[in-house]
Amino acid sequence: KNQAVLKLLSSADSGLVGASCSPSPRSPMARHLSESDAGLGWLVTDDGVRLRYSERGAGNEGAGTVVFLHGWAANGRWFDHNAPLAKEIRMVTLDYRGMGESEHPGHGSRVSRIAADVRCLLLKLNIERAVLCGTSLGYTVIMSYLELFGYERIVGVSFVDQSATMYYKPGWALGAPELSNMAQVAELCSQLAHNLDQLADGIISSGFGSNPPSDREREFFKDQILKCDPRHLGLLMYDHANLDFRDLLPHVKCPVLNFVGGSTKCHTIAGIEHIGTAVPRGLNVTFEASGHWLYWEEPQRFNAEILEFVKMCSAE
Repeated sequence: KNQAVLKLLSSADSGLVGASCSPSPRSPMARHLSESDAGLGWLVTDDGVRLRYSERGAGNEGAGTVVFLHGWAANGRWFDHNAPLAKEIRMVTLDYRGMGESEHPGHGSRVSRIAADVRCLLLKLNIERAVLCGTSLGYTVIMSYLELFGYERIVGVSFVDQSATMYYKPGWALGAPELSNMAQVAELCSQLAHNLDQLADGIISSGFGSNPPSDREREFFKDQILKCDPRHLGLLMYDHANLDFRDLLPHVKCPVLNFVGGSTKCHTIAGIEHIGTAVPRGLNVTFEASGHWLYWEEPQRFNAEILEFVKMCSAE
């Protein structure tokens, strides 16, 4: 399998190869929800905003570095189940501005600004050969990063369960069914302004696939979602949903590993798969029973896939 993936992703004219992963049980939360094994730090961005990051496995940088970029209304804790990766590679997470433990500055509620914050993180930690793994909103953050800053410090990218563009438009009806136009996004933002608590319940339910979250998982995620700045979330969603990077996908120069939630509630599967087929060096991997948060739902299988990808990219 390693040789097949290496051959696929190192060939500039390679096409899509699809892989399907059967479900595995989620790791017990008690094993991963502690941050005691993570090096927590603060980053001050070039516009003066304090952001929280975590770093594990710093001594494994030679084997590869993965920087996890979370989705909307989330933070770096979404990757707690992926902490075992740090036994073999360097693993970094970031709380975006307005989310998690990071500062809520009241400005910079744009995907391009988050991409600039990611660059600040790479410079701060002197990460020279990163694989960026972006989930949901993390897709547009990474695409914005590549368009603005190119491939300096980047050896590969991975996306998780995000359609190539969300809004439906002429010739494209493969986006996000519940957020396919500006009117639907405006309704979401109205709900954010009045009742983030209730909206959080829906966000959590939509994150899972065939197997619903446990009561403990619901409690954990809700506590984290309520740390977000609702106004910031609304402005950011307007920007994220409107972005369309389909024209850039054929020009992505690095290997791309694209994860598809086979039971996702957030996007059309064909819209997610489009990313893996449109890039020159792409691979789609489908987790049939999992949804939008497949890296949480099937951590062992996800960790194995991303570990192989990071090591391959780092060895190129």
